[in-house]
Amino acid sequence: MDTNRLEAFYDAIIAIIVTVLVLELPQPASPSLAAIWALKTNYFAYFISFLVCANLWQYHHLIYNHVEKINSKIIWLNILLMLVFSLIPYITTFVANNPYSLIPQVLYGLDFILVDLILAIMSKSLLELNKDNENILRDVMSITSALKIPLVIFVIAFIIALLGYPIVISICCLITVIRSIHDSLRS
Repeated sequence: MDTNRLEAFYDAIIAIIVTVLVLELPQPASPSLAAIWALKTNYFAYFISFLVCANLWQYHHLIYNHVEKINSKIIWLNILLMLVFSLIPYITTFVANNPYSLIPQVLYGLDFILVDLILAIMSKSLLELNKDNENILRDVMSITSALKIPLVIFVIAFIIALLGYPIVISICCLITVIRSIHDSLRS
């Protein structure tokens, strides 16, 4: 199967997610800097989630520039990826409203972990299906850098969160995204 329709679907879903993210930002209570500052956790959560959307969109396109074949399994993995990823606006609002609570932070981190796990499965399936481009795809996907390192960072964040510092999960989400963007700019 050709990848064009899958990529167009993916682009549309990411555009919708980003739009919903910004629409979920509350308006300041008054037109003052103090009212804007009062929403700092909302802006921080939005910023992280927006960067995650941009990063995932860029990573997906980087991969699919080198993919020649897909099958039903790849399509369903992408649909599952979008299902999990489409929760980002909901969980972002939950985290923004409860930045120091464990449950919202854990859900936020778990969503990121599920995205990484689905990407790892999809990467393996794409490598099996596109043996002609396997070396290029292996370099582009950089599974260790893109998927395994963030997983280790999230495990560390969960341990620290359980010790009483739940906001560390959001901070680790930001660290993994910045790290990933930095890696993509270097290549």
